[in-house]
Amino acid sequence: MLSSSVSSSSSIEQTWNSFKNKRTAADLYSEDAVIMYVPTLVGVRGSAQIRKFFLSAQFSEKVNHVKETVYNTLIGSNKLIEEVIWSIHFYSGECKWLVPHVEERFLMNSTIEFPVTTSVSFNKDYKIESIRYLWDQACVLKQLQVISNKLPWPVTGKEQTSVLLCPKTVQLTGLNDQPVDTDHQKTQQEQEKSLFVPGRIFGPVDPKDQVRQPIRRAEPNAPAPRNIFTFQPPTQRPLVAANPNKLGSSFSFTHDEGKHRSNIMG
Repeated sequence: MLSSSVSSSSSIEQTWNSFKNKRTAADLYSEDAVIMYVPTLVGVRGSAQIRKFFLSAQFSEKVNHVKETVYNTLIGSNKLIEEVIWSIHFYSGECKWLVPHVEERFLMNSTIEFPVTTSVSFNKDYKIESIRYLWDQACVLKQLQVISNKLPWPVTGKEQTSVLLCPKTVQLTGLNDQPVDTDHQKTQQEQEKSLFVPGRIFGPVDPKDQVRQPIRRAEPNAPAPRNIFTFQPPTQRPLVAANPNKLGSSFSFTHDEGKHRSNIMG
């Protein structure tokens, strides 16, 4: 099983390399093969027509020079996926497979770079059944200045190539429109630090500031702790003491008329 898989991958790789060297060779394709440039829906069907298609002057290196740099290639049982960067210099003002109906003044002597994903399928004889080229057309139009920089369109240009060139350091933007730090460990530490702001009343508490054990032990006869955020009505008490001798004292009032009278006579 393993040897069969290796043989299949090797045959697919050999066919694909032959395509890269001479894509006009009709024997590389099945009878009903199809070539598709997905963003522009330009393409062709049939092995004979594919040969004529690639013989067009628009694919000539003297008209539109295409430099391809391969970064990733994944080969399956009958599939191939490849990630590349195309650098294209336009010597003329016509390139219908890439930018149909774009005026000549935008293309003449312009150079653009953008990432491309190629999806290829093969039949049981390892002939090409289909090729699909996919890229971000807005990235192309922005570099050609068809899309103006005067308005903040949600479109990026040549910087898209950094996704393949340096995926670990490419400048990304978060959902809050702020740049994402390339140092993931540093970013995570800063995010955790921002959660524990000194003086914050509500919100997460720094684990180092959490009290694991009570600082002061409760007295044996102390009342049960009370939740200050839960209303508990006070215990009702009588306004007047029921026992008049509660304070432990008594009073008596007398009137000594005789003594008072003798003092007056004297």
